[in-house]
Amino acid sequence: MFAPDKREREVVAACDRSVLQLGRDLEDPEISCLLREGDRLRNVAHRSRLRLIFEIRREQGGIVWRTVDRSEIQLVEDVRRDPDYLTTDPSIRSEIAAPVVVENDVVAVIDLEFPDRVFGEADVATVRRAAARLGAELARYRS
Repeated sequence: MFAPDKREREVVAACDRSVLQLGRDLEDPEISCLLREGDRLRNVAHRSRLRLIFEIRREQGGIVWRTVDRSEIQLVEDVRRDPDYLTTDPSIRSEIAAPVVVENDVVAVIDLEFPDRVFGEADVATVRRAAARLGAELARYRS
C-alpha cells in the first residue's frame, strides 16, 4: 500500500501528528491510528494509558474492521452491547472508529475509545475532520 523506508516513516509520522492533535482537541480518549496492511491493521501511533492492541487481524474482526469493511465511521455509544467490540479494558464505555480514505480505499482507521463516558457530537465532528485531513496527507505518499 505504501512504499517502504522513507515513505513508511513519513506515513507513521503523519499518523502520529494526527493522534497528538486529537489528544489536544478531545477530553481523555484512548487514541490509535491503525494502518491497513493487507489483512491486518497495525497500530502505528497511539496515545493511551490502558492496554494496547498492536495488531488486529481481519479474522479477529472488531469495530475497526467493520469500519474498513463498510468504509464509514462507526459510532458505538455502549461497547458492552456491541458484539464486534474487542475488549481491552473494562473502563471503556464508547468508541468512535473513523476510516482514513485515499482514492476510495480505506488505508487506515483512527480509533478512539472513551473511558467512563459517551462521546458527544463535537467529538464526532473533530474525528471526522481528523480522518479527512489524514487521508489527504497520506494521499501524497501512496505508491
